[in-house]
Amino acid sequence: MNDFLMFYDKIKHGRGWALEIYHSSIMDWCITIGYKVTHVKHGDTILHIQSCDMELCFAMAQVELKKWLSENEGGY
Repeated sequence: MNDFLMFYDKIKHGRGWALEIYHSSIMDWCITIGYKVTHVKHGDTILHIQSCDMELCFAMAQVELKKWLSENEGGY
């Protein structure tokens, strides 16, 4: 979890993103990154990861975010 949050914190500035992390007794761990409603691309989802395993969910989110950045932003 810390690795993902540190990476996200390092690259988030000026991108207009919103990070949502959710978990409950009836729901898996869910991590979603999307554009804030006030941003030009409002509502667009960059990634959504869901897993019952917290560590796996955060690891998958970091990998998917890095893939997205490489494909859409030319890297990170």
